[in-house]
Amino acid sequence: MRDFILNEYDLEIAEGDFVTGASESQAVELVLLSKQGEWKQFPETGCDIGKSRNGSINVLLERNIRVQMQADGFSIEKLRLTETGIEINGKYS
Repeated sequence: MRDFILNEYDLEIAEGDFVTGASESQAVELVLLSKQGEWKQFPETGCDIGKSRNGSINVLLERNIRVQMQADGFSIEKLRLTETGIEINGKYS
């Protein structure tokens, strides 16, 4: 999947033009970090993993991640939640 590349959540520009490239990991990151309601076209999209910071990591968070990623067209092959981060492997269909 190719799309515009973001740099610090702003469009990356090189030589006076927008940078495009592989954007799968960027799309996954945006879904995980977004809060529901932040995407006008898809208001149900977003995991808001930031609210789990310094909180409990439980099966509800894992389920929410799986549902949101599936809705975005991402097939999860491996999902592992730890206190230090999220390991997610898969691909967009």
